[in-house]
Amino acid sequence: MKTKVILLILLSINCFSQQIVLKNIEQSILNNFIDNKVKVLKALQFDDKNGKNYLTVTIQEDRTDDDVSKTLLVQHRIQKSQGEYELIRQIIDYETKCEFDNELNFIDKSLVISDLDKNKYAEITFLYKIGCRSDVSPVGLKLMVIENGNKAAIRGNTIPSGFESMKEKTSDAAFKKLPKVIQDQANRLWNKFAPEF
Repeated sequence: MKTKVILLILLSINCFSQQIVLKNIEQSILNNFIDNKVKVLKALQFDDKNGKNYLTVTIQEDRTDDDVSKTLLVQHRIQKSQGEYELIRQIIDYETKCEFDNELNFIDKSLVISDLDKNKYAEITFLYKIGCRSDVSPVGLKLMVIENGNKAAIRGNTIPSGFESMKEKTSDAAFKKLPKVIQDQANRLWNKFAPEF
């Protein structure tokens, strides 16, 4: 019986260590980070070994009569002191002067914040599409893993129905060095969101 109790305690600790509690960033804090010209897609706060963390995802869209340009900006900050914040990782990407469908889009449901390797630093994992198209052909797809200011990535393309033979997927050197449990989660997310239509 004692062994079972110890096992249950260990399992509880293990589950807790992987959970990151998320909440929305208060508007008074968000105002320090965000330009009013952009659309806020995500504004999340969580705690890890760095203390208070702030994740913002924004997109800016500029239209002319002929084309659409988009800028995606993902920023990870930590609080250094009251009212003082440090930007520890920024990811910015562009799709400019697209005369068709501008597909630079953050995949909202792909965002996962976890601590799978149990090092007390959160992993922020997400995907986004990038490209300009006028049909159902593949567009670029990128997966990012951010942890304590470090970045790892998978790059490739979406897989519309009928285009399975055009599948592309390449992991960078940093991704290949991640713990297997983080790689496995990232690959599951890729496989979930790469198929289209």
